[in-house]
Amino acid sequence: PAAHLKEVGVKTVHDLPGVGQNFQDHILAAGCVWEYNSPLPPKNSAAEATFFWKSDSTLDTPDLQPFQIEVPYASEVHGPAFSVPANSWSIAPGLVRPKSRGEIRLTGADPSAPVTIDGGFLKEEGDLTALLRCIELCREIGNSAALGEFVKREVMPGPLKGDALKDFARNAAGTYFHQSCTCKMGKDAMAVVDGSLSVHGIEGLSIADASVMPRVSTGNTMAPTVIIGERMADILIG
Repeated sequence: PAAHLKEVGVKTVHDLPGVGQNFQDHILAAGCVWEYNSPLPPKNSAAEATFFWKSDSTLDTPDLQPFQIEVPYASEVHGPAFSVPANSWSIAPGLVRPKSRGEIRLTGADPSAPVTIDGGFLKEEGDLTALLRCIELCREIGNSAALGEFVKREVMPGPLKGDALKDFARNAAGTYFHQSCTCKMGKDAMAVVDGSLSVHGIEGLSIADASVMPRVSTGNTMAPTVIIGERMADILIG
């Protein structure tokens, strides 16, 4: 946006207010941990079991994606608070259809200056509600009879309710590393690229990465990003 460029001392070539806005990411919460009955070494990548689910049965597509992780997975807040033992495993609640939006901003005119990223995690109450339901789902699975042989005790969160569970979710919320959508494709005032991946108003400049997604994909962003790159190659080759 021109006003932001002026703030940091960068000359405006073309005012595009959508650049850096509409930031989206999948939330992976460092949330639910159980201590093993007997220590088990992790195999493969230690995190290869996942599934998609709906926080609300009326949704048209799943909005949750928990991950079972064979090692303890806790935030910098919860690790010490719950004294998470090394001999434990996790089910990490995941939110993959977030309603919240963040932004990226410049800190200076030097191209090497770092940017500031506000992920906007859980700004929308609906996102917090969905994540709480995912925590409940993960606890139900982890405490089920089917997994009893792997459970000595539930380490966290335990039977938290109300505001305590909301605080737990906020402190657990982290990233899936699927940051995207800050130069979205479209025709509205906040769009940055058109259907050919060309930047609106600047001839010869295109963008071909996850930032052009108007909405983050429900699944992992790698495959869609590869397809965006392949489409850009087709456009350039003609």
